[in-house]
Amino acid sequence: MNRNNLVFDSDAIMDQLADSDLGENFDNDNDWHPSGELPSFSSDDEDEQEARVSTVASPSLSNKWTRRQFIGKPMPTLISESTFLSVPLISFKFTYFKYVTHYVFTENHIDTETSKTKEYTEMSCEQIDNVILDLLARNKDKQITELIKTCSDYRKLVSENTLKKLFRSYSITGKTDKVILLQKYCSVVDPNLYKLNGEFMHYLAKAHCYKGNSEKGLSILSHCYKKYDGLRGFYRIIFRELIQDSVLNRSEATLVIFKKYVLEFSNKFDDNYPLICFWYICWSSTWFSDQMLANELLESSEKLQNIVRDKATTFSINILREYNDDAVLRLLQSLLKYKMMSDYVKVLQVLFGYKLRNRDLRGCREIILNCEALGLSLPADQQGQYIRLLIDNKLPNEKPTPSKIVSKDFKLRF
Repeated sequence: MNRNNLVFDSDAIMDQLADSDLGENFDNDNDWHPSGELPSFSSDDEDEQEARVSTVASPSLSNKWTRRQFIGKPMPTLISESTFLSVPLISFKFTYFKYVTHYVFTENHIDTETSKTKEYTEMSCEQIDNVILDLLARNKDKQITELIKTCSDYRKLVSENTLKKLFRSYSITGKTDKVILLQKYCSVVDPNLYKLNGEFMHYLAKAHCYKGNSEKGLSILSHCYKKYDGLRGFYRIIFRELIQDSVLNRSEATLVIFKKYVLEFSNKFDDNYPLICFWYICWSSTWFSDQMLANELLESSEKLQNIVRDKATTFSINILREYNDDAVLRLLQSLLKYKMMSDYVKVLQVLFGYKLRNRDLRGCREIILNCEALGLSLPADQQGQYIRLLIDNKLPNEKPTPSKIVSKDFKLRF
């Protein structure tokens, strides 16, 4: 028998001892051996030593060295046959020492947790708020979770402002489990605040959307919108934030989900605010896919067409403040497509004034040609400004044409 084949896994033995009552009779060294003495092995003859260890560990030999007599009580079934037979007898005392050390460490850990819980329960509301905000600033989510659970068990009140800061932080980072924990705490400790804020479900919806599960998040928000009429204005703001994040940061698949829900809000609840927000962000985007989605929304919703017709001038003025004249050109195309000519002329005048202020002579000329093709006319004051712009820019902006260089005849010598 080769000694190297003996497996010494004290950690495995210690873990199994910790779950059993094996260590309770090991008060002195006499408990380790029926006769009160440990077997002494000589290192001179290694083979003989291994044979004696095998004899002690083997259950099939004489009754003098059975496992039952060795430890003074039946071996628990938690320790497997192979594990027990593979460990030398002399290792058990060291295992017992590790078991006792582990037990003392566990007891100290429990005492520490108990003292910490007692410390939390004796804190005032203001002190608890300060501790939570300090942990939140250092991203100590585990400690915050333990503190919230302790406050829930002992009915310790956390202020509304602190709770909303936690809700806001965890919803933006997509930590749905933390949001659910805070919801449970509020339902137990402060049920009035819980009901007044719509069970804080909008934070859970926001967390799901930021986590990437927009379908679930928007379904929760739709349920909240239906259940709590008094909070619909607040839910519109949440929806607008989610729409802006989806268009700027999410995939096209997410945009399809948002398109479904904004149309549902418009048709089911007669609330067009999410629809117009979604269209406006897609329309003003520089991405071609977003612009196509805005056109699809306009085609699929007659309500949206009416809103765009009524607000076309306002939209144009706002978007030109961002120097996005391409979006105004797309809006003109849509107005012309749906034959909204009166609003088309208003937007065209806004764009022409923008070109005049920026002294964009080429842009003004294109608008004039467009008006002639459609049989439209611009106001007289704008036409006068355009003429003055032509006069002022005629001579200074004309670049002198370079004269041709006359080449002289050279005779080449070869």
